[in-house]
Amino acid sequence: MKTRTFLASCLLLASCHATHENEILKGMVMDATMNTVTIITAGNDTLSFSTMNSDKTALKGLLVGDSIEVCFAGKYVPGMEAKSLATVSKAPTDDYARFFNEGIRTEAVKENADAIYIRFTEDSLEAELFMPGSCTKEVLERRTLPSGKHVWNVEDDDTKNVRYMDNCWTVSQRGKLISKQCQSDNNPQLGAWQDLRYEGILPAADCPGIKYQLHIRHREHSGDGHFLLRMTYLEAEDGKDAVYNHMGRRYTQRGIPTDPDAVVWQLVTDNGKDAYNFLYDAQKQTLTLLDRQLKPINTGLNYTLKEVD
Repeated sequence: MKTRTFLASCLLLASCHATHENEILKGMVMDATMNTVTIITAGNDTLSFSTMNSDKTALKGLLVGDSIEVCFAGKYVPGMEAKSLATVSKAPTDDYARFFNEGIRTEAVKENADAIYIRFTEDSLEAELFMPGSCTKEVLERRTLPSGKHVWNVEDDDTKNVRYMDNCWTVSQRGKLISKQCQSDNNPQLGAWQDLRYEGILPAADCPGIKYQLHIRHREHSGDGHFLLRMTYLEAEDGKDAVYNHMGRRYTQRGIPTDPDAVVWQLVTDNGKDAYNFLYDAQKQTLTLLDRQLKPINTGLNYTLKEVD
């Protein structure tokens, strides 16, 4: 385990003032099991604490992705008891996460057009559409066609229409198809849906670091899939965190200039403007960021994300 790294500035916990005996540090929750919390700091150090007897007065729940402050006494030892825990910020639950987790992704037919995510209500009477590129939403109502099939739209000539056609979900407007679900996404022969999560704090030029939270969904036997990447620039705007979300398609490629057998996961955003390449290590369960030429970033700094539960 690496030597702990403290952030340049930390807020003092009301229940644990910094003294020669007490230390305070800030980190992102990577795991929060019964009576134990594991965090990763801006220096990419992974630290674990017992929370059984901790003061949790300033803690607003404890979930993976939350930013917290931990107060402890004495020299750090893995699994040592934390004196107190306090919430700095909660892992955001917004439209990006909601539609990624609960929605159906449809790809734009034309280049540089918005992908559209469809989320149905439990009774399927409404279909909510989300266009991440413009952060806009629309709500459509279910109607029954003379054939007995359903379509979701509103009584407006310019409305979007959601239908299930040719074994995939589609979105059309004025009689023209504008986006459709990938056939492979709706192919049960490729296995059940799998969910993978990777997290880490990577170096940044203008702030203490960038917190990466990557969620990937894919069919068990498919190298493709979807991704939601949340990038939090720590203390980037007047000391406050700046959060950016990216959604899109995950592709699997083989080979980099230094290793023809390497496995690369390429993340292409829905608008096609950005791509992130990661070297995948199945044994270590890590993703390491590569440059645009698919080469390792040799700066001596850490560019690796770790898989989390």
